[in-house]
Amino acid sequence: MSASAGLPEWMETVAITRVCVRVEDRVVVGGVPMRVVDVVRTPTGVRLDLEEGGRLWLTARTRLTGFRKPGC
Repeated sequence: MSASAGLPEWMETVAITRVCVRVEDRVVVGGVPMRVVDVVRTPTGVRLDLEEGGRLWLTARTRLTGFRKPGC
């Protein structure tokens, strides 16, 4: 496990944008890894529903660093 984020070392680092985000991606907010369980696309952006109950909105210029299983 990665000590800093609590994620498996085999996960690859990816850029998360409203165009390429996927269910099962992990985003780290405030040092806490959060799994994306639903992606809802709207005319103004993309809403990410997180496993922990939170929501994140990605707009045109939002770019996050996230983690994904290799090959997915």
